[in-house]
Amino acid sequence: MAVEPITLEHVKTHLRLGTSDREDNYLNILISAARRAIENATDRDFAADVPALDDRDTEIVSQASLLLIGQWYANREAGAVNVTELPFAVQWLINPLRIMSV
Repeated sequence: MAVEPITLEHVKTHLRLGTSDREDNYLNILISAARRAIENATDRDFAADVPALDDRDTEIVSQASLLLIGQWYANREAGAVNVTELPFAVQWLINPLRIMSV
């Protein structure tokens, strides 16, 4: 199991949900999905030992994850057909983390 860049408690605080555990399973799915979406967009595996993220990169991945989770939580249904791009703010945050291939 991968180590997530953010905790369930961090997500609950971001979403202002309080301490109820009613949606914990759903939130954990969103946490994993956000990490995977960012890994796919950057061609990196944040769960792997190499390349490891430094503290600044971890903060960026955490913020991008919170933005994605917040959007997905607020909009549980697909907003449009064939939407595959990450939101601009998320792209802007994670673009410097991308591994570029030649």
